[in-house]
Amino acid sequence: MSGSRPDGDARPGAGTGIGQVLVIVGLVCVYGIGAYWVSVEVILDDEQPWWLKIGLPAVVVGTTVLFVTVLLQRMKAAKTDKYTDVKD
Repeated sequence: MSGSRPDGDARPGAGTGIGQVLVIVGLVCVYGIGAYWVSVEVILDDEQPWWLKIGLPAVVVGTTVLFVTVLLQRMKAAKTDKYTDVKD
């Protein structure tokens, strides 16, 4: 069984949890700042068509809402997961 610790426990260690949190925080920061910067540049540029000025922020906001919704649902489901003690 891959991923097992020497004591036979297959649960991830603290390093895995910290790594996942750091990756998620990093992605949210990069995505958020990048999306904001691109949206502001497009909106303030007078040469861009109106549909792009409306469409790009709509895509960014919609993607953000979906991401947050799925993240919250997964966090809620993880608390009540009845299969956490199932072993291979």
